[in-house]
Amino acid sequence: MLKSFFHMDRAEALALLFLVAFSALSFLPAWRSQKIAGMAVFGWLMAALMVLSPALALFVFRGRGKR
Repeated sequence: MLKSFFHMDRAEALALLFLVAFSALSFLPAWRSQKIAGMAVFGWLMAALMVLSPALALFVFRGRGKR
């Protein structure tokens, strides 16, 4: 039987789960009307996601080589 998925380390799976949950939370409609410093919370969450997702991926993938 062909295996169509690759093995994913626990840290990678947790990072993926965190990013999917953070993305789902960020797109809730409630964040569009609330504002922080004159900008919608949605904008702040999107900016955080753009910075956090590659940084988290680099951190997780860098730790993979130490095992």
